[in-house]
Amino acid sequence: MISLSLLQSCNKNKYRWEAGISAPSYYPAADVRVGFDNAGNGSLTSFDPGWGQTYGAVVGEKWKDAPKEVSIHYNSGAENYTYDGKISLPQEKIRDLFNEYNLDDEDNLGHLVVGMAPGGWIRVWFQALDKKADDYVNIEVAKARLKGSYDDTADVRYKTKNFENWGKYYTYWQLHGIPYEAWAENEKEYNIIFDFDKPNPKNEVTDPQYSSLDGTLYYRTPVDSLLKRKLPVDLVAVWKSKNSNIYYDTHVTFPKNFSKIIEDRKLSKVVLSLQIEEDDQYGVIYLIGDKGEEKLLRFKTYPSKDKILGNSDFSQEVEYFIQ
Repeated sequence: MISLSLLQSCNKNKYRWEAGISAPSYYPAADVRVGFDNAGNGSLTSFDPGWGQTYGAVVGEKWKDAPKEVSIHYNSGAENYTYDGKISLPQEKIRDLFNEYNLDDEDNLGHLVVGMAPGGWIRVWFQALDKKADDYVNIEVAKARLKGSYDDTADVRYKTKNFENWGKYYTYWQLHGIPYEAWAENEKEYNIIFDFDKPNPKNEVTDPQYSSLDGTLYYRTPVDSLLKRKLPVDLVAVWKSKNSNIYYDTHVTFPKNFSKIIEDRKLSKVVLSLQIEEDDQYGVIYLIGDKGEEKLLRFKTYPSKDKILGNSDFSQEVEYFIQ
C-alpha cells in the first residue's frame, strides 16, 4: 500500500505523452527542432507525412506534466524559408484532455503534435486513442503563425525548384501552388461518399487514397461509406483491367475551383461516382447532387509502376466540365 501511495503521489499531474512533428503532404519541412518545456522532437531530413500525421518516433522521459509553451524551428521546402519562434499553450486545457483520456494510466499514451506548414502556419494537436469509440482523436489545442526569413545558405539544388530536383513535389506545386489560405483557416469538412466500386464491378476498384488542399492525407478511404472529410484535390485512382491482369494507377488532380463548386450547390453531402470506360484507360468522375449527375472530370490512367499504392505519376490528360 505504501508503494502504491508513493507511486500515485509521484505521478500527480504527470502523464504519458510524447512530442510529435508533422508537415502537409507535398509541402515538406526540414531542419526541424521542436521543444516543449519537458519533451522534444526533430529531424534534419525533410518529411511530409500529411497534415496532422505524426512523423518518426521519439524516446524521452516517460511521465511529464502538460507543457506551457513550445519552441519551433523549421525550414519550409516549398518556399526555402526558415521559421523560428515560441508559442504559448493552454496548459489547463491540455491537462483536462490528458485527464479525460486517462493519460495518467500506464496503459495509455498520448501525443502533442506540432504541424508546420508554409507561411509559418502552426498547429498543435492533442492525439490519443478513444477506447470507447475505438478510434484516435485529433483535437486542435493551439494555432499560431511564426515569422520567417529566406534561407540563402541552403544548397543550390534545394533552392532551385524544378522537376529534376524536386520530382513529384514540383509537379504538384505547378498544379496547386502554395495554398496559404488552407492553413490560415481550417478547411471545411463534408460528408463524402466515393461511389467507385459498384458502377465498375469487373474492375476491382481499390479504395481511393487522396490529399486535401491543406495536405491532409487520407489513406484507403472506404468506398460507399459516408465519412466526414475535407475535399480532395489529388486523388489516387487504382483499378484492374477487365480483360487482363494489368492494374492502372494514377494521380488525378481535381479542378482548382472544386470547393467553390461544392459551396455553390450547398450540398449536404458530396457524392463522387466513378465510371471506367470500356478500354479501361479512361475514367470519368461525376458529382451527384440536387441537380442530378454532373460530369466533373475525365482522365487517363496508366499501368502501375509497382505494388505501392500512389507511387504513380500525375495524369497528363485531365478534362474538366464544371466551370
